[in-house]
Amino acid sequence: MSRRKEADTPRQPSQIAILRYLRIHGPAARIDIGTATGLSPATVTSLTADLMTQGLVQESQGTTNGNATGNGGGNGGSTRGRPKVLLDLVPNAACVIGVKITINLIEIALGNFKGEIECSSEHSINTRDLDENGLVTTLIGLIEEFITRHKDFSARPPVGISLAVQGVCDSNSGEIIWSPALRHRNIALAKALGERFGGIVQMSNDANCIATAISQNTNLHRGGDFAVIMLGYGIGMGLVLNGSVYNGDFGTAAEFGHTKYQPDGPLCNCGRRGCLEAYIGDYAILRDARGLIDLPDTNSLHPSEEQMMDLVARARAGDQDLADLFRHAGKVLGYGIANLIALLGPKQIFITGSGARAYDMMEPELMRGLEQAQVPELRRGPEITHLAWDKDLALQGAIGQSLLRHDENMFQATTAN
Repeated sequence: MSRRKEADTPRQPSQIAILRYLRIHGPAARIDIGTATGLSPATVTSLTADLMTQGLVQESQGTTNGNATGNGGGNGGSTRGRPKVLLDLVPNAACVIGVKITINLIEIALGNFKGEIECSSEHSINTRDLDENGLVTTLIGLIEEFITRHKDFSARPPVGISLAVQGVCDSNSGEIIWSPALRHRNIALAKALGERFGGIVQMSNDANCIATAISQNTNLHRGGDFAVIMLGYGIGMGLVLNGSVYNGDFGTAAEFGHTKYQPDGPLCNCGRRGCLEAYIGDYAILRDARGLIDLPDTNSLHPSEEQMMDLVARARAGDQDLADLFRHAGKVLGYGIANLIALLGPKQIFITGSGARAYDMMEPELMRGLEQAQVPELRRGPEITHLAWDKDLALQGAIGQSLLRHDENMFQATTAN
């Protein structure tokens, strides 16, 4: 990468690039920051000095010899040479709040300036009984209580709030268009929360938040465009193009689960027929399972993890009819992925979410469906990666999105002043 001279370097975008590099890779030496960002040593020194003056960056207590790596690694004392002083973000320079809304559950987390989750809480609430006013009032109360309880983690109020929502959201207006967690549609949240707490309030669906979390973890992806398909109650997708989550002009792009597999197929919870979700979502699999075996009379529209794991266990124990449901879901997913590849050709596709609990049964038919539906000339890629759902990345991604916006607005405000 060619390096730009200091006089030719826009300061604010370059400072943002440095902050984001440190947030993704951890403590790093100035020379390694310059190599990664294409900035000259003099520019890196000048810009990081400004960031240190602003209290955003500090010299790390640790040093490393020789080839320091971006994630704070290196060769320890195994190489000769002058130790490199590492730079790191100041954790308490700012904090943000992440909120996740799913069926009958609201989760809240506090993230520091490095993007680390300091503390979190879960609240079991019958979300489907809440109208717009009820949801706003509930969220304000929970966030106020959370901030009061955890005020020791930060001496400053949150600079932003980011919501990860199950369903279809307009990231531009901060409005929930539709969510299985709610009975009502078109609920505006961002404006009300912004008026109460100040700072930047933004909203995205949970799959987009997971895509943000993956984009900020170099152990999970290797650069380039990628998609995250989230299996669970429904089917979501986050799409990262040119390093950023793609929301589209109307803030509701990449609704993969509501693309069609069969025009006159089964009814989807969105109200239309034949969506991918109507074959692959948890509620769809439970619906079809009820036609095969006797199951307890429970809420079939909102299946629990226990219900779904029971179906998986029965399928693995030899119930071929149930196993066929998961296999067919895999085939439908394969056809959907074939369309995704033909349209966008991402470098990598991640498949994750609680609904990937039966991925071992779905994968063979997924690959077969992909082969049947895909144009032969397009079969060179992408890499399809199953990401185990051992850690919910949605809250992590919501915090990451809030910090990205905070970085941009912080320097815009500095320039305006």
